[in-house]
Amino acid sequence: MEKMRLVVKVKSWFHLWAVVYLSLFLSITETDAQQGTCLMKGPCKCEYADGSVIDLERIAKKDSFAFPYQDPTTVGSNFVYAYNPCYPVTDTDNCKDVSACQKSLSSGNTRYAIGSASPTGFYGSDSSISIGYTSNDQHGSYKYLTVNLVCDSTASTPKLSVRGETSLNFYEYTLTSECCCPDSCLGPAPTSGGLSFGSILCIIFSCLLLVYIVLGVLYMKFMKGASGKEVIPNYSFWTDFPGLVKDGGKYTYSKVGGMLGKKSNYEDI
Repeated sequence: MEKMRLVVKVKSWFHLWAVVYLSLFLSITETDAQQGTCLMKGPCKCEYADGSVIDLERIAKKDSFAFPYQDPTTVGSNFVYAYNPCYPVTDTDNCKDVSACQKSLSSGNTRYAIGSASPTGFYGSDSSISIGYTSNDQHGSYKYLTVNLVCDSTASTPKLSVRGETSLNFYEYTLTSECCCPDSCLGPAPTSGGLSFGSILCIIFSCLLLVYIVLGVLYMKFMKGASGKEVIPNYSFWTDFPGLVKDGGKYTYSKVGGMLGKKSNYEDI
């Protein structure tokens, strides 16, 4: 009886130590995994436990695919693929507000959404990080896209390699860039790539000025019978314009000087 109690006691201690050891092992493993995991902080940004960040925003575009349609590495594929991290892109009604799109080359260039603008998360750890995307196409098929991130500090120009559809409704890209390295691309957000408002105003002004000069010359020559420099529209105004600007500047200077208590020799106009 005593022998049986001793055996039970030994087994109980063994079980207790086994539970404690397993708990410690799982705790250490979980901590290591958390330290190596890059937690998603945005659609194209993740952060490690040490505070370092992977940010793909610098290589993204706001209004088009940063990586336009390209052939996959799969031989004999009838599809091409496009990708843009960070910002949604609308290609057609079938590919609306997406990060990735598939285009058929054999059915009227039909598009299929294979990755929504919002990824499901960043996966893997340390140097093996990937972004996961899901999407429903126009036929209700659920698509899964994995974008593997390859850190290359020498790759100032990002490169996208497309494997394409690795199995039914599963797709794979590989993005190689310096921006896939922690803390390598923390610069400003990308521009849309279009003209700024100031540039548009300059273009409009230049066009109006050209129209004004051409029509004015034609009017003065054929309607007024002017010749030589007189064909320039409002010639007398433009010859006086520099002097008027000078007088305006001197007048403004005298007024400001008077407000500041400075004496001015400018005579009242």
